[in-house]
Amino acid sequence: MDSREHETAQAVISALKELGCSVLVSTLTVGDYVVSSEVAVERKRTMDLINSIIDGRLFQQASNLIESYQEPYIIIEGDLWSTVSMRGISRGALIGALVKVSRSGLRILWARDERDTAQVLYSLALASPGLIKISNRRKSESTSYMQVSLLSSLPGIGVKRAVKLLKIYGTPLNALNNYRQWPIKLSGLSSSSMLMIRRILESKFNDED
Repeated sequence: MDSREHETAQAVISALKELGCSVLVSTLTVGDYVVSSEVAVERKRTMDLINSIIDGRLFQQASNLIESYQEPYIIIEGDLWSTVSMRGISRGALIGALVKVSRSGLRILWARDERDTAQVLYSLALASPGLIKISNRRKSESTSYMQVSLLSSLPGIGVKRAVKLLKIYGTPLNALNNYRQWPIKLSGLSSSSMLMIRRILESKFNDED
């Protein structure tokens, strides 16, 4: 779970724990929840969804999810049609935006409330084989999980690309030592992401930043 999502999702976390899930809070570059190495989820309460359509955030978030994960989802939580009447957007524009992100590859799921959201996440986890699984073992104890987390925290990498790098180079250290080759190995990795990665890896530490 993304650390920023953690602040507004206490009811979701509580419901997930009741279902037997462990929740690891981290800073995610893409999405609100990483369910497996292939599955990530953006959670949108109805008012936030409408606001993100109006300001354009939804389309960028959808693009980031689709680029980083094989199975990107959005959970729409709450009564959308009651909410739309309170905001300055037409039903037609709302439906058009949802059709647009759906056709681009983002899968849409619906939840009535936080408990339903937790149930959706739980069901996705059960159906999603990958590096991250529901288990009594703490996820932070998994070496593979920590390796993916390390590389996926870099700009533009994400879980999908981190897994690919590990398959190519074997270890995070080898991947980092050869990071200049990443634009060749990873399709679609932007020059701006590479510039940020280079700055992170090569700049001298300054505790005043």
